[in-house]
Amino acid sequence: MNQIPLYLANNFIEWGQRNGVEITPLKLQKLLYLYYARFCYTQNARPFEDCFEKWKRGPVVPSIYHATKHYGAHPLSPLYDTDGTIGRIRSTSEPFRTIFEDVVQKFGKKTAHQLVNLTHGDGVFDYQTAWEKAQDGQRLSTKDIQQDGEVLFRAMD
Repeated sequence: MNQIPLYLANNFIEWGQRNGVEITPLKLQKLLYLYYARFCYTQNARPFEDCFEKWKRGPVVPSIYHATKHYGAHPLSPLYDTDGTIGRIRSTSEPFRTIFEDVVQKFGKKTAHQLVNLTHGDGVFDYQTAWEKAQDGQRLSTKDIQQDGEVLFRAMD
């Protein structure tokens, strides 16, 4: 597994613990997607190599799903890497810090189901989201994810 999504997941989980916000596996997937979309939009690049796939409840990074599925719908604890450490991205590194703060400020306190509705589109937007365009189990297009990032964060720019 690429370690960047795992480390980013730990940043979100630890943010949730510090701020009294439960981060469940479902909510984590949505926050990872929003981070990825914002990164693609602002940096015109992918933040990590793992791809999002279209699953029933929205975009999913399969490696993170498998690392967290045993939690069910319960809040997550930091995730261990294969070497037994809990890795994270340094909070001072850029563009991580700015994008992470944008995501948690705008979406961190929303419920998992509010975020599912957002990533599904559900008539909220006048275009099809990356999730809506993809076929079940198919990878989402980076270009489409980048467009989601533009729409979802437009008010912040």
